[in-house]
Amino acid sequence: MPITRKRVSYLIICLAVVVVAIALAPKLIGLIVQGRTQPQGETNLRFTEVETDFSHRFDADEALPFMALAALDVDGDGIDEVFVGGGFGQPDALLRYANGEFVTTSEAGSFYKASGEVSYGAGSLDLDGDGDVDLIVARDTGLYLFENRDGSFAGSIIDFPLDPQSMPLSVSFGDINKDGFADLFVSNYIRPEFVEGETIFNQEYGGISNLLLNNGDNTFADITRSSGLYVQHNTFTAAFVDLDNDGWSDLIVAHDTGMPRVYRNNGDLTFTDVELPVTFSYPMGIAVSDYNNDGLMDIYFSNVGKTLPDFLLRGDLRKDQTLNKDYILLQNNGDFRFTDAAADLNADNYGFGWGLVSFDFNNDTLADYLITQNYIRFPKVELLELYPGNLLQQYPEGGFKPVEKVAGIENKLFGVTTIVSDFNEDGWPDAVIGNLNGDLRAFLNDGGDNNWLKVRLPDAPSSIGARVRLTTSDGATYFNQFYTSEGLGSDQTSDLFFGLGSSESLAELEVAYQNGDTLRIPNPAINSLIHAR
Repeated sequence: MPITRKRVSYLIICLAVVVVAIALAPKLIGLIVQGRTQPQGETNLRFTEVETDFSHRFDADEALPFMALAALDVDGDGIDEVFVGGGFGQPDALLRYANGEFVTTSEAGSFYKASGEVSYGAGSLDLDGDGDVDLIVARDTGLYLFENRDGSFAGSIIDFPLDPQSMPLSVSFGDINKDGFADLFVSNYIRPEFVEGETIFNQEYGGISNLLLNNGDNTFADITRSSGLYVQHNTFTAAFVDLDNDGWSDLIVAHDTGMPRVYRNNGDLTFTDVELPVTFSYPMGIAVSDYNNDGLMDIYFSNVGKTLPDFLLRGDLRKDQTLNKDYILLQNNGDFRFTDAAADLNADNYGFGWGLVSFDFNNDTLADYLITQNYIRFPKVELLELYPGNLLQQYPEGGFKPVEKVAGIENKLFGVTTIVSDFNEDGWPDAVIGNLNGDLRAFLNDGGDNNWLKVRLPDAPSSIGARVRLTTSDGATYFNQFYTSEGLGSDQTSDLFFGLGSSESLAELEVAYQNGDTLRIPNPAINSLIHAR
């Protein structure tokens, strides 16, 4: 067939269409699979990214898609270091912020790790009472205690009856009997070699988590069955928080392929499962804060969101069982009564979420949420326009809007967990984001005009469950609480942050400890760090 001018024009048009389609493929695939993103809200928040020298290595054939991340003050200088769990065949790392970047320290060699181990979760606390913060790391081979000895760490495995088909993903600290020693909830997942599926709701299937009571010497007795917490169900993470202000640490649990759970501490080493306004879902990360400033801690769970269609997620659910893909924000109404306020506050319909945290990033007195996102099991996932993660800013008129792009903290990598601390000591929360098979990314908060207060309690079992109330000179009150293990496989700074907005003077800071003691500090100075001991 002769090549005519008309045919040449047709071929050129076809070639142009192919080129455009290839160029737009990531965005088109992302739009079809992941859904539309919301427009950005207005914000004065700005972050500056700084260098880190750690890049995570992930092997999907050998490991589950999790990584440990913890903020802890190793040397007692008031600035947190960053512990990062290495992937399969990769050592763990300890990074220090200095001279505008995060660099690996020599102490990282203290975290002995066998070549085939994967570090999935971490938590820090002064467990032995010597004034130095220790570290517990959850690995696929067990739970490891690393005691801090003047900046270097001595490791040992914690002896407890781990179910043969289960492996630890994360660890949470609580003092459930108020004896001054840290007890542990170990969130366990099924080992990869025993996996039968990812959408099993109605069968007894998955890992069996453990509640470990401290014997007073950092050895532990397993009381999972007698406490009422024995469940065979894959679990991502948990947090001990006093939800009814009675001085006892209650337990929040994120069960994969199940439901969020809240267990009331009965004060006698037993827990009661609380009825919640939830249904079947995929809760993964846990963030806790008093988002509406009413003195009660509220709970936010990430979920699969808009990423996948129902038919891929319902698994063995019956027709009469409801699947909820949206994020869940349990507003605490007191006496263990909760309302899911996510939809009303525009906090529900976001991408596949992993770890999330709640801090007042712009210090305007309203808690915000920072979420890591992305779904790793699509074939050729590198072709997708990946989620940027979400920084949800809360607004005085009510509700949340995403501002990560405007604020300069979007993260189009496989984000899985986040830690927050004030690394440059300016009173504004900074963030470090852990990415699977990618660089650790650190973002410093550029700050603004709002005022703030930072409260430092000892990073020790005696501080667990401490309830902190701040009263301004004009009578406004704000609340926070000392707890650990927020996020997913992560542990945040032990400092408590209060955004003050335009308030220029404070009347009183009150700290109510679980043991009944109360500390009152009159007229704390704004824009300062208060040591509450």
